[in-house]
Amino acid sequence: MIETAAHAQTKDVKVGVLIPRTGRYAESGLSVIRGIEMVVREANAAGGIKSLGGAKIKLVVTDNGSEAAKTSLEARRLMSEEKVSFILGPYSTPEAQAFMPVADRGEVGGVGLQTTIVPNTPYFSTLSISAEGFGKGYADLVSWLRKQGAKVDTVVITYVNNDYGQVVAKSAVAALQALGVKVLEQIPVEPTVKDMTPIVLKVKNLAPDAVISAVYFQDGMLLHRARFNLGYDAPIWIGGSAGFSDDKLWSTLGAEVAEKTLTKSFGLAFYSEDGNLPGLKQAVAAGKALYPDKVLDQSFMFGVQAARLLVRALENAGSDDPVKVNAAFRALKLEKGAPDIVLPFIPGDLRFGGDGMLEGTSPIFIQWKDGNKQIVYPEAVASARAIIKTRD
Repeated sequence: MIETAAHAQTKDVKVGVLIPRTGRYAESGLSVIRGIEMVVREANAAGGIKSLGGAKIKLVVTDNGSEAAKTSLEARRLMSEEKVSFILGPYSTPEAQAFMPVADRGEVGGVGLQTTIVPNTPYFSTLSISAEGFGKGYADLVSWLRKQGAKVDTVVITYVNNDYGQVVAKSAVAALQALGVKVLEQIPVEPTVKDMTPIVLKVKNLAPDAVISAVYFQDGMLLHRARFNLGYDAPIWIGGSAGFSDDKLWSTLGAEVAEKTLTKSFGLAFYSEDGNLPGLKQAVAAGKALYPDKVLDQSFMFGVQAARLLVRALENAGSDDPVKVNAAFRALKLEKGAPDIVLPFIPGDLRFGGDGMLEGTSPIFIQWKDGNKQIVYPEAVASARAIIKTRD
């Protein structure tokens, strides 16, 4: 009876999940939610938040429709009506831009999953690499490819025409020019694009040694289908992230298209199952057991990573007060290889900088083989040798 009474007095900790379940990013968003739900189920089954007397985490899941305006509305509702202690999300950079002013006013923290913008409020953190980091990462790969004997003297850059894509392109151009690589053209692609054929034709006419494409999952699907339909695979194609490295990409494209377009491409990635982190291996095993019919993609692992960090922050905070929870989240420090680190682009200790960005991250690049991803760069964490294509 004493245990029952104690449990009855323990208040649930409400956590908002502000992730797209409809709209352009719905497929990725649903995968994120599965990752979050798995971690919360594990934490609650293990006795809840010990520092809060075994309080269980209660998720309040809301759909922002992949839209910035709806992100603002739903964020306000989660804060003012649901009284959440923290928000997992949003997913993309445009959503984050809409979220941050609301978080700042409401003093409720949030964490971006694949947002690449540097936070401008202490109430927002992000798990991704900055857009500038993407651009530099692409240039670092090009430098390495040249050292391996690949001919990469000219490059064309295609990018989604929003803040993320524009910053990636600008950063990549500066880094490539520093290497002596000529950027023939930068081609913006509208986020609402329905057919990438005109873009691929333009690239083909420019005849670069390599192409760098900053694309989301849906844009990547359109790009690879256009490449396949036009039979254009002459240059070394580099891209990311989800549009080249999402684990659903091969099966969604179909083997015929994927084999032709993905096998020799290089995809910037945050996650690959062949990573050697202990926490990653545990998450993969748990995910396969819980969701045997689902692909465990990088969106899923971002959900796992965000939720694991939040559980740790709640324990450290010993409170459900949003200000204290956010402070505990920002103050997290995990040692290299800690069980709660699941994303292999975090090769060392995990910590947030004063700007809310993860420090010490390093992009990884994968190639596909028979429907599976393999890390090929950096060589220190590679599980396979890269297939490096040169033009005839």
